[in-house]
Amino acid sequence: MVIDGRNIAKSIREKVKSEIFEKNYHPKLAILVAGNDEASLIYANTKIKACANVGIDAYTYFFTNDEEDKFLKKLDELNTDDSIHGIMIEMPLPKSYDAQRIYDLINPIKDVDCISTYNMGRLFSGNPLYLPCTPYAILTILKSLDVEYTGKHAVVVGRSNILGKPVAKLMLDLDMTVTQCHSKTLNLEEYTKTADVLVLAVGRRNLVGGQMVKKGTIVIDAGINEYNGEIYGDCDFQSVESLCSYITPVPGGVGPVTTSIVLSNTLEAYKNVIKNSNGKTS
Repeated sequence: MVIDGRNIAKSIREKVKSEIFEKNYHPKLAILVAGNDEASLIYANTKIKACANVGIDAYTYFFTNDEEDKFLKKLDELNTDDSIHGIMIEMPLPKSYDAQRIYDLINPIKDVDCISTYNMGRLFSGNPLYLPCTPYAILTILKSLDVEYTGKHAVVVGRSNILGKPVAKLMLDLDMTVTQCHSKTLNLEEYTKTADVLVLAVGRRNLVGGQMVKKGTIVIDAGINEYNGEIYGDCDFQSVESLCSYITPVPGGVGPVTTSIVLSNTLEAYKNVIKNSNGKTS
């Protein structure tokens, strides 16, 4: 069965919109984009449109490859601006930027994608302020299925700090046994064929084909790859789909849910900022 990520995303958006309008909230999200990565620009515009549809004011700030100082100055301003409740940085940042330093400079209470070391530490210690958007989207998709995950085997292919590692943590929180693989794993097929739940998060088109998946597997494809003007995931969808009990398409699977989680986390950030500013609203 192909999972309709757009339908799951719609449900999340409706809940966020309802709460914002019923309680007269005014959340604001700042999005920082650096460099000339075309995908980042597209994702930023997608978030802005989604925000407008639910009553969140979104502002985008653009910087060139050699404007890290300006980027840092704006980030510092946003950190202390009481009218801004969430901050999101589009990735990847240019190689000329010190990405980890930038992530760690985000005010944790406004870090709606949970990319700072502080918030990542809270996540792995079991006391998260927010869940990172794409891993949270994957968790949300899994929870939408009528499946008992306790004791099942999850194989996560990918080990990035922003996706592979945190999603493995969330699978553990579902009481699953987790194997983490990556681009350097030898004989990857030996691991993927044992997965009850297979999460792909590498960014390599056709990394996993039908011969690498056992029948009945749940495949969550979070890979994004552009090829000949088309968007693909990390699995060869045509050869894998017939073997799966559930599978997310690319596009239309994890992506729309991730965008809706940005909205949900921004609303939570608004409530956290208000709570920490003695109830004052902006």
